[in-house]
Amino acid sequence: MTPLRRLIALGLCLTPAVALAQTGVDFDKATFAWDWTQGTGGAVTEFRIKCGPAVGSYPNVTVVANAAARSFPVKSAIGGAGVYHCIVTAANQYGESPPSGEIFFAAGVTPSSPSNFRVTP
Repeated sequence: MTPLRRLIALGLCLTPAVALAQTGVDFDKATFAWDWTQGTGGAVTEFRIKCGPAVGSYPNVTVVANAAARSFPVKSAIGGAGVYHCIVTAANQYGESPPSGEIFFAAGVTPSSPSNFRVTP
């Protein structure tokens, strides 16, 4: 996989690939990121981030209606903490591109800070 096709935050790529090893991400901070350049196909009008609980199952579809977008908050695309398999596609009025390589990650939330930390006699 070339660096230009690699997703910065989670290892997602826009070329077909095998699912990557599970990565843990902070649900509140993680961002999907991708590269896309105009090729021989038509101009993009939107991206579609598709996520679900299993390989090839993507019931959660988030449309990013911005042709210039190259990132999107994970929290805005998935329903909550959990394990997800996700892809991204490019689309326009004529149809949708083949999917990117699938990523597999566990989205969680970091714990709250301990309080009242002290030394006792």
